[in-house]
Amino acid sequence: MNIERMLYVYLFICLGMIFFDVAMAVSFRRREKRTVKVSSEFRDKVSRELENIEKGGKVDEAHKQFMEKKLKKINNMIAFDGMLEEIFDEKEELVKEYLSQLESVFADLTSYYCKRNQLESAYYPYIIKKYRLIEGNPNSSIVEAMYRMLNIDYLYGRENAMQAIYTTGDSHCVVKAVKILDRSNIFFNSKLLTDGLLNFTGDRAELDRQFTHDFENFSPEMQVTLLNFLRFSSGDHQEFACSLLSDEHRDNELRYSAIRYLAKYPYEKAGELISKMAVSGSDASWQYAAIASTALASYPSAENIEILKNNLYSSNWYVRFNSADSLEKLGITYLELVEVIDGEDRYASEILRYRMKADKMKTDNMRKKETQGA
Repeated sequence: MNIERMLYVYLFICLGMIFFDVAMAVSFRRREKRTVKVSSEFRDKVSRELENIEKGGKVDEAHKQFMEKKLKKINNMIAFDGMLEEIFDEKEELVKEYLSQLESVFADLTSYYCKRNQLESAYYPYIIKKYRLIEGNPNSSIVEAMYRMLNIDYLYGRENAMQAIYTTGDSHCVVKAVKILDRSNIFFNSKLLTDGLLNFTGDRAELDRQFTHDFENFSPEMQVTLLNFLRFSSGDHQEFACSLLSDEHRDNELRYSAIRYLAKYPYEKAGELISKMAVSGSDASWQYAAIASTALASYPSAENIEILKNNLYSSNWYVRFNSADSLEKLGITYLELVEVIDGEDRYASEILRYRMKADKMKTDNMRKKETQGA
């Protein structure tokens, strides 16, 4: 009897799921039809405004009021986006002029969308970015609106607002936006910010200069993110990175990032300091030894090779691994390390054998791909 009841319950759940799927399909179909209808309505009205602009006129105020009312509904915004996509390639300059004249409309919509749910609040700045409504216009009221959106409690909304700000091409706007994020006490993924800054459409050198100039006005956590950005952006900040590494009062993560920068862009004045840090010492400094051991691959010298060889005997796996990797990059063959491989120190011998095995697997895989390609 219990089994029969379970079967009836199962059948009831299945029927419920089927009815739900059918209802959703009907709902989506109706919504799609409505979106097409609204998109067509937008096309007619916008086309008239484009014709007026082409003749040297301005967007009618009644049209602005109509658009502000309509675009407060997310489905209408989606329909508007679809309509613009269709005509943008054909009439790009006219569409850009049309959108620029709707600046006040989009600025007013910001306060509305900031209060909407997460999906809607994220979609709005996406439109600003997609059609580059603030490109070359850092003083636009929409830019101020994007600043306000950086304080909403939704990651994708803040990220899309930042993406929109990048399109201004103005380094002052971007620096201001980063300061807002830094002071908001709301989590923002550092990799997202680093990758976003690399998409900046303006003068990258000027943006770098402003970040280094205002560096002390950022929190230690943000300083790490900015130095990581500089590492991917340019090799023109070696002296700056060296000054951060030399300052023992700096945050450890910041100094680690400075070592990584100086590993990518070798700087003679930093070589001695990195060599000292690479010497495996106390457990408290193993992070410095591990990261500096990686950096020594960029600073070839007999002294540094000896430091790396000695680090093969470190009790810390990361120090040993990074040292073995750097020795390989410096061209030190395993024949030159035979004493270590056959030595009595298990840790040192183990890491070199591990590297030999990893290299063999890498070589075999490359040969296999070449054979398959042939």
